[in-house]
Amino acid sequence: MLSDATAITSFDGTESVVARLARPERYRDLEALVARGPAIARGAGLSYCAASVGQSALGIDMTRFDRLLAFDEQAGLVTVEAGLRVGPLTQFLASRGYFLPVLPGYPAITVGGCLAFDVHGKSQHHSGNFSESVASLELLHPAHGRLELSAERRPDLFDLTLGGLGLTGVVTRATLRVRKLPGHAMQVEAVPCRSLGDAVDIMRTRAEGVDALYSWHDLNRTSGFGRGVVFVERFIEHGGKPVPTVQRDPRRRGRFALWNAVTTRSALAAYALLQRWRGRRTLGVHQAMFPIEGLEGYYAAFGRRGFREYQLIVPFSNWDGLVRELEPCVRRNRVPITLASLKLFRGAARHLSFAGEGVCLAVDVPANERALSLFSALDELVVKFGGSINLSKDSRAGRELCRQIFPGFAGFATALTAFDPKRHFQSRLRERLDV
Repeated sequence: MLSDATAITSFDGTESVVARLARPERYRDLEALVARGPAIARGAGLSYCAASVGQSALGIDMTRFDRLLAFDEQAGLVTVEAGLRVGPLTQFLASRGYFLPVLPGYPAITVGGCLAFDVHGKSQHHSGNFSESVASLELLHPAHGRLELSAERRPDLFDLTLGGLGLTGVVTRATLRVRKLPGHAMQVEAVPCRSLGDAVDIMRTRAEGVDALYSWHDLNRTSGFGRGVVFVERFIEHGGKPVPTVQRDPRRRGRFALWNAVTTRSALAAYALLQRWRGRRTLGVHQAMFPIEGLEGYYAAFGRRGFREYQLIVPFSNWDGLVRELEPCVRRNRVPITLASLKLFRGAARHLSFAGEGVCLAVDVPANERALSLFSALDELVVKFGGSINLSKDSRAGRELCRQIFPGFAGFATALTAFDPKRHFQSRLRERLDV
């Protein structure tokens, strides 16, 4: 049941922790393992940072706890074990005419992982974060036993656990709110945009009556910085054939790094041409919901050094100011940006969740010293313009930065210490944030 100590690397490839893993099959084994000492639950291992492994903690692989326990069509509720992956869950629901309104981009991610980081999807502007779909959950903690949590039962602990980085205990099951599936295909319209500012104007104009909304941009251009495409998606009843994908482990990395200034410019130019040629197209619902599936080669091309992602939200009122300072920041640091994307966000900030009202920007870069320099500069912009960052995508942000940008940081740390004073659940992420 227990593995030997082995080096476990974060999905972005920049953090490595020597730790032991266990993969229990029964609840009595799970309870025994949790009671032994410092531990942390682990799902698919696809968080970009080392959130589900710690030097002194036993990593508990939850993927054997993957049953669908109940489905109430009338109430629109599905109850599942936390190790169930969202791909199979989506297929089950779609076959019955339902769907989860908030999904991450890859089908191997588990429900427990979605809950721990309070993930968002392409529809955040109207569906919010994953926590808004959670009706109740069961939490296992050795000092407290099994706890039933919801907005009515232990609401403070329920709120602390949603987006709580897995630090309040092991979530064993969750009941999720689902919606009627509006159609079994998705129509995708690609709308050209001249800049980051233009993209936000387009998205705010088109936000009503669409089911997903996001953009893609080229930040490597010597002219036309931020030129790209806004993707407007709507459910339709028919169309879009299933596209078989070659299942590869998204954590695998090639021996050599293929992304550099030349290959990045070439790849992005080709992608821009492809989108102009495609115009409007129709995708099957699975392909639309999990856009990263089949693109594992993108991550493999970063090689063994890996990559880094920075994802931020800034309020709408401060967006123009951030954009004005972003281009010179990117130019100074001279790192190829392999991906840049925007989404609209709504809702209130809570604890350490990546949530709030404003514009979300995500950028990917190869992992090197210039990347760290760029990200330090982005930290300064986030603080200056009242933004926040996504901890699930960040392998370097520390306590001081988080204290400045998350209004709920001190409250989260205080509540977590009160519930778990012995710090029973540990991870490299918790050590870095010191909560």
